[in-house]
Amino acid sequence: MRDITPDICDQFEDQVTLLNLPLQNFGQRTAFHGEIVTVRCYHDNSKVREVLEQDGTGKVLIVDG
Repeated sequence: MRDITPDICDQFEDQVTLLNLPLQNFGQRTAFHGEIVTVRCYHDNSKVREVLEQDGTGKVLIVDG
């Protein structure tokens, strides 16, 4: 998979913001894309379970815990 991040940043310079977050990789993939779904669940992982019961095809799950 080709990294197109530089191309997107060049084309949409005034609309793109990049974040340098300390994320943990649990999927063992070096590159991925899709609709981002964020779950905020400090001390309550039941919300994560609810999301995982739904169809996640084409989605990237971000857990903010």
